[in-house]
Amino acid sequence: MDLTPISLALMILAGCPESAESTGTGHRPDSGGLGDSGEPVDSGDSADTADTDSAAVPDEGWDRDILSTNLVFDVSTLEATATIEVAPADSDVVSFEVGDLQIASVTDGAAPVGFLVEGAALHILALPRNQPITLVVYYIVAPHDNFDGWNADSNLSFLWPTFCGNLFPCHSDPSDGLAFTLSVVNVPDGVTAVYPTEIMADSPSYMLAIAMGRHELTPLGTTTAGTTVQVWAPPQGRADAEAGTIYLRDAFDFYEQTYGPYTFGSVVGSVSANWGPGDYGGMEHHPFWHVGSGSMYDPDTHSHEAAHGWFGNGVRIACWEDFVLSEGTTTYLSLHANEVLGNDIWADYEGYLADLCTSEENTVALPYSTCNEIDLLTDPLWSFVPYVKGAFFYRDVAGVIGEAELDEALASFYVAHVGGAATMVDMLDHLDAAAPDHAAEIDALADVWLRTLECPE
Repeated sequence: MDLTPISLALMILAGCPESAESTGTGHRPDSGGLGDSGEPVDSGDSADTADTDSAAVPDEGWDRDILSTNLVFDVSTLEATATIEVAPADSDVVSFEVGDLQIASVTDGAAPVGFLVEGAALHILALPRNQPITLVVYYIVAPHDNFDGWNADSNLSFLWPTFCGNLFPCHSDPSDGLAFTLSVVNVPDGVTAVYPTEIMADSPSYMLAIAMGRHELTPLGTTTAGTTVQVWAPPQGRADAEAGTIYLRDAFDFYEQTYGPYTFGSVVGSVSANWGPGDYGGMEHHPFWHVGSGSMYDPDTHSHEAAHGWFGNGVRIACWEDFVLSEGTTTYLSLHANEVLGNDIWADYEGYLADLCTSEENTVALPYSTCNEIDLLTDPLWSFVPYVKGAFFYRDVAGVIGEAELDEALASFYVAHVGGAATMVDMLDHLDAAAPDHAAEIDALADVWLRTLECPE
C-alpha cells in the first residue's frame, strides 16, 4: 500500500480504501443460500450442518494449511463457490474465517460434509486425518461499502488487511500463503473485469483482487526478463495513467534485474480503482495492483505498489507487527528505483519526515516483540511512519555499506525468503551478516530509526 500523509488521514476517517481481483462482521449467516448444485436451498435444509457444540471444535483447525483456493464469483447474483485444497494434518477439523458470507453447503466434491458456522468462523468437521483434503464451499457474498469486502457500488474488492473472509473462506494471518485460481462470471456488457485467472506462487490472502469498470488496456512494454507491463484505466483517466506510469516498465525491470525473479506471473500492471475522490494511493493486489483513480498521476504510487511483488507479497510479513518490513522496504525500493531512473523524489520524503517527526502521528516503526497481537487498523503503527522511517533507515544503511552492497543484501534476502514469511528482525540479522564489518553501525541505525520515537538529528 502506498499512502500520502493526507490520504492516510482520510482513509483512517473513512474506513480504509487503497486481469486481476472481501471482512468479518461477526454475525452467524443464515443457513439458506446455494445448494450443492448451485441452486438455492431453504433455510430449513440443514442436512449438511453438523449438530455439534462449538465447545467441541478444537483450536487446531486454525492450524491447517490452505494450499490453494479456486474461486468462482458471480458478480450479478453474488453467488460464489470456493474449492479449497487443505494440506494433510493430524486433525479431523479445519477452520476458516468467513466474515458475513452466507454459507449454504460444503462438500468434499462428491458428498456433503459436516460443518458449523460460529460467528464469523466456519468449521469443517469429521475430516480424514493425515491426507490432503479438497472442500467445496457454496455461499453468497454480502455487498460492502466500507472497503472491507466486495464493494458492489465501486465494482471492486478490497481485502487488506484481514477482510478476505468477506469474499472467500480464508486465513488472514499475513504469514499464510496460498495459490489461487479465479473466475468472475456474469460481468455486465461493456464492463471489463480485471483480475488474475491464476496465481500459482504462494501469496497472502489479501492479494487477490477484482476491479471492474470501463477500463481500457494500454501496453507499457516488456522487461528484460520478458514480463509484460500494462495499465488499465477508463478513457477519462487515460492522461493521468500515462503520466503516472511513465517509469513503471523501467522500474519493474530494475526490480527484476536487481532483486530477483518476479513470481506472480508474466503479465503485470496498474489498475485504476474507483475509490472515490481523493489521493488515496494504491494497494498491492499483484499481479494487477490497484491504484486509486485520484492517484493514477503519481509515478511513485505505481512503482511502490509494483515493488510489493518483492516485499510484502513476494516475501510475506510474518506478523502485522512487521509492517515496516513490507512498507519501509518497499518505499525504499521505489525511491531508489525512481532515483536511478532520473526521478529523484527523496526531497519529498524528507519533507514528509520533517512533518512526521513533529506531529502527533509520530510513533515507533518497530515497537513490538509480539506477533499478530495487534489490530493494525486501530494501532498507532498504522501510520505513514513505517513507510518513511523504514525508507530512511535503508538509505542510511546504504550510506554505510554502499548502495550496490545493500541491493545485493536485499536481493539475497529476497531469494532466501521468497514464497515464505519473514520478520523485520530477520532482515536486520541478514544485513548484519551481509556486512559484518558494519554490523554495529547497522544495529545503531536500526535503533534510532526503527526502535526510537524521536527522529535522528
